[in-house]
Amino acid sequence: MTQTNILKSLPFVDRLSAEQLKELSDLAEIQEFEDGETITLQFASAENYHVLYSGAVAYHLNVGDQRGALLVGKSDEQWTPIGWSGFREPYRFATTAKALGKTKVVKWNNQKIRALFDEQPTLGMHLLSSSLLYSTHLLREARASWIQGSVPLSSTDFQQTNSYTSFQDKGPQETTLEFFRQSAFFNPFADWHLAKLAKISRSKFYKPGEKLLTKGQVSDKFMVLKTGKVALNYLTEENEVYTSDVLEERGQVILWSAASYDAIPNNMELITIEPIEVLEINRLDLLVLYGEFPNLGMVFMYRLLWLLGSALKAIRAQVITQTFDRELLTIQTMIEQAGAQLSVCSELFKVPVLLDEKLTQGDAFDLMDKLAAEGIGQEKILANLFIKMTHPLRKEYLFFEGLKRMTDHVIRAPKSVPAYELRNECSEFFERATAYVDIKIDGLENLPKEAGNIFIYNHLLNHPYYTLPNNFQITLDSHFISMLLYKFYKDSGLRVVRIGKGPEYGHQDYYNKLGHLGVRTSDSDPSLQSKEQKREVRNQFFNEAGDKLKLGMNLILSPEGTSRETHQSPVAFKPGAFMIANASGIDPLIVPIALAFFDKRLSKTKLGVVIKKPFRLSEVIDKKKPFKEELRTFLESYSKQYRSYVEEAIVLAEK
Repeated sequence: MTQTNILKSLPFVDRLSAEQLKELSDLAEIQEFEDGETITLQFASAENYHVLYSGAVAYHLNVGDQRGALLVGKSDEQWTPIGWSGFREPYRFATTAKALGKTKVVKWNNQKIRALFDEQPTLGMHLLSSSLLYSTHLLREARASWIQGSVPLSSTDFQQTNSYTSFQDKGPQETTLEFFRQSAFFNPFADWHLAKLAKISRSKFYKPGEKLLTKGQVSDKFMVLKTGKVALNYLTEENEVYTSDVLEERGQVILWSAASYDAIPNNMELITIEPIEVLEINRLDLLVLYGEFPNLGMVFMYRLLWLLGSALKAIRAQVITQTFDRELLTIQTMIEQAGAQLSVCSELFKVPVLLDEKLTQGDAFDLMDKLAAEGIGQEKILANLFIKMTHPLRKEYLFFEGLKRMTDHVIRAPKSVPAYELRNECSEFFERATAYVDIKIDGLENLPKEAGNIFIYNHLLNHPYYTLPNNFQITLDSHFISMLLYKFYKDSGLRVVRIGKGPEYGHQDYYNKLGHLGVRTSDSDPSLQSKEQKREVRNQFFNEAGDKLKLGMNLILSPEGTSRETHQSPVAFKPGAFMIANASGIDPLIVPIALAFFDKRLSKTKLGVVIKKPFRLSEVIDKKKPFKEELRTFLESYSKQYRSYVEEAIVLAEK
């Protein structure tokens, strides 16, 4: 079959003259590949442009030290473009494309076909528009992959705490032409192009909550953002909504599909978060303009492919981060991909270095913000992308900074500050820090109305990331429960903490200052050798704890005496918490709290907290039988039952 006969089945062939089809055919070459053979190689110069004729192709991204490890898309749809990077800077392939089974492609030399487009802009417009249409499924696939491993953000995560007014006085009124020139999208357009577009453009305002695009809609408007914020939501087949991005950059194209010559199906929704002003152009007006000036239409298709490529790069960056759990690796890879588009003097090269150490991450975020506002060209584009990619990391960094400020506040507090007051201030600091954390809580109705209870919980390990610069580890789970009690009872309660070993004096000073109850062990005090000494110390502790309960104070402790990861939690319960309840003589309520994922990086997970119905020891122990035997039997079964509580917390977190 000749090239001309093959190309007669092109989806846009009915728009071409016989002469145009012949010119396109004369430059075409049919090439066959065996299974696994490379069609395009990532980073290689994009000398050729391919479209799939038969067979299938798989797209791979080489990622840093994980070379060739990530599959980012597949296609068996005829006429799918393969390696259209030759139509946009830096004219290098963004992925490695390999044949799946016997595969046949149509190939054109990029320089020759671009020269043909310049001579025949109508032909160029239609081929590029077709390439755009048949490439959009790659974006859908990439977003679907992102959904599989994402901890999704909602649009509210991007809201500013300060008030915002989109329609501010911006000084002298700028012309539409001046606005176009400020937008990166319109950089390659000639002045006469922009003048033509300005004539069919209009400014329009939309209120918060308005949908600019709904799933399944073919857009009839092309929009460029002037002010405000818009959420780009991905809708799954089950119509679950995930905020993929929040668009807020002045001059950013927020709705582009209407500008394609071929109508593009849509599975996203675009909804305003704040009042916005946009510059919009009706699709029909654009199509009329393309018919009159096909050169302008061709340039528009080039830029839409550039926009699609940028969107693909952004979503694949998030997939890389999820797959390898390393934002740093993703950023390094994307800087490498940018290649010669970045100046060797660009400060962007500092970002991965600063991001690599948690104590300099704040400097990395500040630098990204600066370059997003003041950067030049690709530097600015990448900085904006890195900000979005590292949004969970930024929230985690702010949480970590909150822990540092809380600890510093306690350590520096004057001795004259009462311990109960300092405990409550500590909980207020922790609450401010957890504003950046995604926590799901169930069972708040089970909290007793009055204080004077024992709160038990499964003790989880701390992730090493949250070790403070002085090597002090803040126990996140117990601090969280103290904060919860402070919000409910206006008092954060007393935690039972192990008195540390000699080298852990900093740890002990922190808890002493807060006035928590210290329990001595043989590790913390080697001089406790005899059984009598140990019994006396234990009884003193029970008496002190009982007195606090009688005064109406809440006690917080873990029955395990050690910490574990969520999937191992809890281990067998020790009797301490229940011995306190028994020794108090008032039979207090015991409130079980099950925790999940406090041992993980908070940028990678959600936390789950389940509060179960409280009970009294007298309800689970037969006082007529020997207490120790009854308690031992109860603890053996209750430790296992508590595991089901933890599993509830896991399910809650993963919803």
